[in-house]
Formats: sequence, structure tokens, C-alpha cells
Amino acid sequence: MNSDSSKLIALNTRAYPIALLDLAEKFYERRKFNVESLYTRCQIDPSQIARQQNSITDWQFRELVAACMDIALPGTPLSVQLADCIPITIPGGMFGLASFTAKDVRQALGLMIDFSHTVMPAYKFERISVGKQWHILLHPAVDMGAVQAHIDESVCGYFLNFRHFARLSEPAIQVHLRHEPLGDIGAYEEHFKAKFFFSQKSCKLIFDHHHLQEPLLTHNKATFDEVYLKLQDSDPSIAHSSVVAKVKKMLQSRLSQGQSTSICQAADMLNISERTLARRLQREGASFVELKQQASMDYAKLLLESTEQPVSKIARTCGYNSDSNFSRAFKSSTGQTPKQFRGRSIAS
Repeated sequence: MNSDSSKLIALNTRAYPIALLDLAEKFYERRKFNVESLYTRCQIDPSQIARQQNSITDWQFRELVAACMDIALPGTPLSVQLADCIPITIPGGMFGLASFTAKDVRQALGLMIDFSHTVMPAYKFERISVGKQWHILLHPAVDMGAVQAHIDESVCGYFLNFRHFARLSEPAIQVHLRHEPLGDIGAYEEHFKAKFFFSQKSCKLIFDHHHLQEPLLTHNKATFDEVYLKLQDSDPSIAHSSVVAKVKKMLQSRLSQGQSTSICQAADMLNISERTLARRLQREGASFVELKQQASMDYAKLLLESTEQPVSKIARTCGYNSDSNFSRAFKSSTGQTPKQFRGRSIAS
């Protein structure tokens, strides 16, 4: 077995919604290419074509994007071209219905962060508050190789579908991407109505407070409540999320509010004893001290790359009583000092 075959097998571990095949088919038809060649290249079997099988694999998803990339118009980013073929409610079903019947952008984003892994398992999604902003981070869960940048852009574009359901005022939502532009930056910004930044340290979207407060024009409380309950029932990982996940979320929220958290306080907020919390974390292979340090480092990295705050202030915000202790911990975690990570000197 050659190395390429090994990589293909390694990719076939996640299921993606069949709606992604619909998208590729529409793109092929719009570009006037034979869709049969798409099926052959991506090894799409008859049950998938007939929609008797409602998913595709990691490898098939990657090849769908690569196939679309090969027939795309030159000069215009593929994510922009694909967006013209994507229904604004993709991926549809309960998830799509819940996302555009939510009360406001804040509620819709919360739902998307909780459930996006069910329709886009190539990423882990995380929300961190910084002042009055929400930073939605996209952490790749699988390496899609040469098409990774195109997928990053398209998934960010999916989150920007709120522009169809709400009157979002300036300043625009920010999109930060790790790669260089794959076309004219103006094409991205004109199509997605957002401000794009390239060659950044992370892949994320930044929503300001005024974005989050915007009501959705398609809000329907009865529909949202009904569908949201069905979503929770269909995804046990939400209803029975791990203690580690709950503690991480709590620590991130408290840090964003400028509050430190002890294990005793965390246990109180979870309505369990300190000993029980420690035991449950241990069963999941973690400790409170490790989770607290990880949350502090994640928040510090976000503040260093997203704000002009002095390192000394970031150190205090993240629970360190001295700059030197913070710098040592940061370098131990990231291999860089805070100033090296930021890429320029800031007087502390």
C-alpha cells in the first residue's frame, strides 16, 4: 500500500452531509461540466447519487472541493463562486431551520457553535468573548491539504449568511484567515459584506456587540423552540456534554468577565462537591489546574493578536500576578514569549 492510499484511509473517519454533494453538482452544472466526471473522481457510489445514503466521507468531501477548484473561473476566489450555488439555509433540515428562526444573531451564533460539528466535522468551533466582541474560532480537526484554505473561506462564509436575515450595520464583521488571498480581496468583501484579513495567526470571525443584538427578520419563537429541542435530543453530546467541556466553557466565560475561578467556585457553579469535580475531571483525563492554565493561555493568545493591550495587563487579566511568571508560562505553552507571539514590541 502506498503512502497516498494510507492518507486516504486516514481521512475516511467522518461523515459529512449529502448536501455538500448537491453543492458540487450545482457548481458543475453551472460551469457546464459533466457531473458524471465528478462522481468518478470522488468515487461517489449509486446510493449516494440516489440519496439513499445521506453522507459522504472525509476523502470524498476533500475531492469534491478539489474538483470544484479545478473547474473554477480564474481570478475569483472559489469560496465566492461556490457561495452563489449554496442555498442560504444550507445545510437545511433542523439545523438550518433553527439557525434562521432564532431571536437574534447572538442566539443563532450560539446554536451554530453548539451544533456545527454535526454538519461540518472538519472543524472544532469555539466562542471566546473579548470585551464586547465574540470571536468565533475555527480549529481544523483534519488536514485537508491543498484545499484547506478554500474550505476555511467557505465555512467562514457559511457563518456570514446572517447578512441575509438581519440588518447588520457598520463596522463590518471581521474574517481572519491564515493563508494569503486566493483572489481579489474586494471580491471577498463585496460578496460576503465583511472585512477580510489574511496571513493571520488564526482562522476566526469577529462579531461586535451591535451585530449580536440584531434581531433576525425570520425569527419565529415557536418554530425555534420546537426545532432546538429536537436538535438537542438528536445530539446526546450536547445534552450530556463532558465535565471538561463544561469547565472549559465556564473558565473562558469568567476570564472574559475579568474574573478568576477556583476549583471550589467551579464546583459550586456545577452544583457538585470539589472532590466530585476533581474525580470526574480525572476520569476524563484532565485536572482543574491544567484546564485553567489552558484557558488562560488560549485567552492570552487571543488578546495578544486581537488587541493593543500591554502584556502586563493581559498577564493580570489571565490570572498571573507578575509579568515574568506569565511570560514563563506562555513560553512553556507556546514556545514563544508573549511579545514574540504578538510579533512586535508593546511597552508594558
